Amino acid sequence: MLLKHGRTQPISKYHAVCLSYLIPHGSTDMFMFPLKQYGLNYGSSCAFFMFQPMRLKFLCLFMYSVFHMKNDIRGPIWMQLTYSVGVHLSWIWFPEWAISYLALIHTTLHYRGVLPFLNRAQLFSLGMAHVFIYILLQNYDTTKLTFGGTWIPLVIGHIMTNT
Repeated sequence: MLLKHGRTQPISKYHAVCLSYLIPHGSTDMFMFPLKQYGLNYGSSCAFFMFQPMRLKFLCLFMYSVFHMKNDIRGPIWMQLTYSVGVHLSWIWFPEWAISYLALIHTTLHYRGVLPFLNRAQLFSLGMAHVFIYILLQNYDTTKLTFGGTWIPLVIGHIMTNT
């Protein structure tokens, strides 16, 4: 699994590009939502999930993510949830697909919805975040890519803000 705890393989350039596109997309929340809304969502998520055991963090992330990714397609709720569950289940057998899907499909759909509302300074800062993350991924020891799961509450905060 790509994000498995104790990962020993170096990250590929392809995955570095995908992750550098994917990781900063949640930062658009600060441009799109009132401080009170995204601050409460991110803050409460960090307060609740930051110190939970890793398995619970991943279980909660999975449940939040299934509900969030249903928005990647349009249709009746049962179709959206079936699609989302199918995508998530595919990651069990094809974990490398997860980052490709999240970057190429999910993040692209997210940006399609928010980029038209960002000003030049916000677009520039987002672009610089992409470059910064790519440089970090190329120069940082990614053998401990999960960072103890500290990123999970941030992702849940993003999901709470965008669902």
